[in-house]
Amino acid sequence: MERKMIFLDIDGTILAPGEGIRQTVRDGLQKARSNGHRIFICTGRSHSMLPDELKDMELDGIIASAGSDIWIHGQNVYRASLDRDLLEHAVTVLRKQEAVYVLEGYDHIYLSELGTRILSGAEPIPEGNAELARWKAFFGSRKDVRKASDWNPLLEPVPKVTFFVWDERAAEYIQRELGAYYHVAFFPQKISNFLNGELISRTANKGTAVRLTAKLLHQDHRNTVAFGDSMNDYQMIEQAACGIVMGNGDEGLKKIATRVCESVEEDGVILELKRMGMI
Repeated sequence: MERKMIFLDIDGTILAPGEGIRQTVRDGLQKARSNGHRIFICTGRSHSMLPDELKDMELDGIIASAGSDIWIHGQNVYRASLDRDLLEHAVTVLRKQEAVYVLEGYDHIYLSELGTRILSGAEPIPEGNAELARWKAFFGSRKDVRKASDWNPLLEPVPKVTFFVWDERAAEYIQRELGAYYHVAFFPQKISNFLNGELISRTANKGTAVRLTAKLLHQDHRNTVAFGDSMNDYQMIEQAACGIVMGNGDEGLKKIATRVCESVEEDGVILELKRMGMI
């Protein structure tokens, strides 16, 4: 078979909640690579926030910051950032909705005032929210976190924004105000009155990154395969020649999938690669 370029989301795709990347997944991806296929991580996380589990994996490249930061064989080959004026407008909209938001810069992470108060313990985590508790533990251990008020839009570009809001009306307002300028992706939550979302560039996202990576490596786009589970994978699943959604994936994402595989807990990526004859 022709050699494929395989693009993999991390969380919910090859990394199950509360687990590392299983050895069966590692072995399967290594076998696919030994068979001549190329393996790329394609994640919403910034490059500085990648999990330690990736450090000892053999990869052909990493696409970070939801498609705005492309690395091939350890070299940074492409970077983009959100339009400064539009980003300042987005911050105004998020503040109006009293959102916790994070400006994920390349050098620093800028946390909103409410997020900073929660992180410092000056304000309790709303409703005992487990996701915000995870954020508190994660950001509390980092040395690159700054206050959003310290962000200088003239000096530090920002490729992606992550945010939390507390009700559907706030989410609808953000979608209405910012949807023309960004892909606004929301993640399903079991917690009531709590929504986790991202603002993703319309010109530099996971979908454009799949196409650009293939072009940079002089590969046929028809040989691109992508695996994802959430709505920030939408453009990647849509643009890849074969877009595969995990069984645990968002139902909206499954509607545009080429196919659906088993869940991350069942090592769905590896089972699908076997069915496709890549391992």
